Amino acid sequence: MNMKRREFMGWMTMGAIVTSVVGCNAETGANSDQEETSNEFQVIGTVDELEAEGSLTDSTTGVIVLRNAEGELIALDRTCPHQSCAVSLDDNGETLTCPCHDSQFTLEGELVDGPAQTDLTNYEVKTEDNEVLVKV
Repeated sequence: MNMKRREFMGWMTMGAIVTSVVGCNAETGANSDQEETSNEFQVIGTVDELEAEGSLTDSTTGVIVLRNAEGELIALDRTCPHQSCAVSLDDNGETLTCPCHDSQFTLEGELVDGPAQTDLTNYEVKTEDNEVLVKV
């Protein structure tokens, strides 16, 4: 079979279009899987570690888990809403403090003193088989 240059270029163009459409659909599917994964609980540590240390921090998720005054588990985003520094539990264990500009938050993540202007983000947290799990 003898194919002319114009016919060959037409087939190549059609192939490129089909490949692009298939590639876009495959990429969209990957993003959908990522969104589903981000809605799953992730292990942050153990209940024993939490009790021994007073809090758990996870650098991968940017989460801190602690107990409030009533003993309930609280999971918060450690990122200060002011300028994105990581908050930490202060020495007395009663406040979360940002080291950059001294914003302070309650153990529930509520803003006490700025310059931050909003609360810390809360996450769902639970325990299973001595593991502390957070839905990030």
